[in-house]
Amino acid sequence: MLVHDIVQRLVALRYVDDARLAMDTAESAARRGHGSEYVRAALGAKGVAESLIEAGIDHALADEVSVARRVMAQRYAVPPCLPAERAKAARFLLQRGFPESVVLAILGEGC
Repeated sequence: MLVHDIVQRLVALRYVDDARLAMDTAESAARRGHGSEYVRAALGAKGVAESLIEAGIDHALADEVSVARRVMAQRYAVPPCLPAERAKAARFLLQRGFPESVVLAILGEGC
């Protein structure tokens, strides 16, 4: 019972706040150039509720395509045009946690 009381007190004092954790994690990921899949994995591993994860993603990564564009511009001075280069860029974005739909949208631009 003591542990339960302590946890409840920490929640009441907002020291333990899953909603804030989800928002902060999503915002940090967006600043560091990570996508929504990265955020889902990181927060899911911590046991954060799916609804809070989605709220954090919707708030911080509302324009995920622009975040992916920024990451691509930092990585590639010239957009990749050759198939091998485009495949490498796609793997890079997928490893950064961007969904496949975002990766395909970014690589469909340019060339």
